[in-house]
Amino acid sequence: MFTLFLASQVLLSVTPSPGELAATKTWTQQAFGDPASVGVSAQFPFSFAVDTAPSRTVSAGTWNVEKTAVNVTVADTSIELRCDVRSFSEAPAVEWVLHFKNTGQANSPILSDIRALDILLPLPRANSARVRYANGSECRLDDFAPKTMALGPTEEDPQDPWRGESNPFVLESKGGRSSCGTLPFFNIDMGDHGVIGAIGWTGDWTASFFRTDEGVRVRAGLRRTHFTLQPGEEVRMPRILLLFWEGNAMRGQNLLRQFILAQHRPQVNGKPAQAPITNATWGGNFVGKHIEHARWWKEQQLPLEYLWVDAGWFGKDEAKPGATVFNSQWWRYVGDWHANPGYFPQGLAPLGETLHQLGLGFVLWLEVERVYKDTPWTSEHPEWLLGPIGDNRLYNLGIPEARQWLTDFLSKLIDEGKVTCYRQDFNMDPRPFWEAADAPDRVGIAEIKHITGMYAMWDELRQRHPGLLIDNCSSGGRRIDLESISRSIPLWRSDVQCFPNFGATAMQGQTQGLGAWVPLSTGACDREDTYVFRSALGPGMVLIMYDFENDTTKHFSTEWLNARMVELESVRKYFEGDFYPLLSYSLATDGWSAWQYDRPDLKEGMVLALRRPTSPFTVMTPVLHELEPDAQYELHDADTGETHVQTGKSLMESGVQLTIEAMPGSRLITYRKQ
Repeated sequence: MFTLFLASQVLLSVTPSPGELAATKTWTQQAFGDPASVGVSAQFPFSFAVDTAPSRTVSAGTWNVEKTAVNVTVADTSIELRCDVRSFSEAPAVEWVLHFKNTGQANSPILSDIRALDILLPLPRANSARVRYANGSECRLDDFAPKTMALGPTEEDPQDPWRGESNPFVLESKGGRSSCGTLPFFNIDMGDHGVIGAIGWTGDWTASFFRTDEGVRVRAGLRRTHFTLQPGEEVRMPRILLLFWEGNAMRGQNLLRQFILAQHRPQVNGKPAQAPITNATWGGNFVGKHIEHARWWKEQQLPLEYLWVDAGWFGKDEAKPGATVFNSQWWRYVGDWHANPGYFPQGLAPLGETLHQLGLGFVLWLEVERVYKDTPWTSEHPEWLLGPIGDNRLYNLGIPEARQWLTDFLSKLIDEGKVTCYRQDFNMDPRPFWEAADAPDRVGIAEIKHITGMYAMWDELRQRHPGLLIDNCSSGGRRIDLESISRSIPLWRSDVQCFPNFGATAMQGQTQGLGAWVPLSTGACDREDTYVFRSALGPGMVLIMYDFENDTTKHFSTEWLNARMVELESVRKYFEGDFYPLLSYSLATDGWSAWQYDRPDLKEGMVLALRRPTSPFTVMTPVLHELEPDAQYELHDADTGETHVQTGKSLMESGVQLTIEAMPGSRLITYRKQ
């Protein structure tokens, strides 16, 4: 069944061209059109094998063509294939999800090598092609660094051998978490046009790219599929998004950003979710200190939105003053989700009620998929756990009863603590557990059931609690993909920020690398330092105060904090606009970072420049992007208060001169069309 849903949208900024919309419509009609006019399965943008026979050689047994649906049964089998497709009237994008179901009374033949995406993008042999992509998160300084791989030929070396089917370029996840190692987004740059792809799957995936005489072949899907389906059983595959662009690759990236904001932004109370301003505190501290801390923010009249209680609030670890992530044993108690009576003698309710009265949201950390040895969950329902491997077990969300029990448990905890942001962490690789659970004729099933179970749990929690925001952490940014960002916002992009006085350069690199693909995320600031604060500047912010045993004002002075938060509030809207890095990506401490966020719908934007600690350069003059050449723009310097006027033509050709004397230092400029 190919079900076509037509969605409309209003893009905030970069507008799709008629050529982009027409190319997308044509491609979609050819890929998912009426087989009576287009042909049979050979045109579909996916592939699989049935008992080793490739799907492109397997004829459809039955076709039932309606206005918007086609029912397909694979010939001589009980396998029914359904593909849900969405196209968009105002965006050059199409996305789909495959479902396989066994409608028979016996096990189905083996389904294997399922590629939810399998396409050939036409390109003459002489034309070059590149794959633009990004690192994932691995608690490294280069988390989310942008990367490029040439598929050949290149301008530098026209004789450079192509990457063909025997030596494809491969991207994939590590360990079973979607953005561990590599971010599951890619941009196939074919010069003056290209296609962006995104994989919506919060587990293991793989993608390969290579050239043929006809063009660029792209294949993507689950890393492991070789399974029979039991009678009545149905499974889904990763969501696939394709977005077609013309012009240059950065235009494509901004089309993607606006598409995600329009179509894949989580909702809170029926409205688009905002990346929040939060204060992250260590959970293993006495409830009175948490309450005192929250009241301080309100007394200072600072625009904080959530108090964040991280790990350490649960279990039976020793309750002691000055507890931190480094001097406690919080990890021994995942699987014991009762509030630590030493810190919270009456549970979470007193803190949640106080935050509610103060008008603050409540971020609460949990890690429910990992169950440590000898905790209550290991004995209460051992049949719901996979493993052990080492000291850990995996809570199996693929078991419907286990998923429902956990959903009810979390929902009750949310109600009791008046929790408004559920922070789901996950600090181990699930792949070994899934692999151990799969029988030889069921390879991939444990993962599929677990990930779809997690989606069902998140969706039910959001339905029961319409005001709930979900923060998707997973060791800092290791589960970022199209499906997860449709339900959550990654508030903790990398565990690089776990360590005191972390390097701000890494934070800048995360913004530049991740910002091209994912518009909503938050950086972190852990000290009274304007350079560090601006290195983390974004649509929201995490202010870290893990150790607040002492007077809060000794950490951030009220005067400095007020100035910075007013500044954040004034520029927050720009981060939902188009994003233009003004310098090449680099982590060198003797360089600069600089980028522009532009809101053409508002006729305004901002430029942020950061001179790093050992840079010998005091001046740079970046040229800006996509302004109106004949328009006058008033530029305001946030540091000096000075203003001046330049034409759009001047800003795009000669640039704006920025001088930074401090090492390190920063400049923040906003502009508005007069």
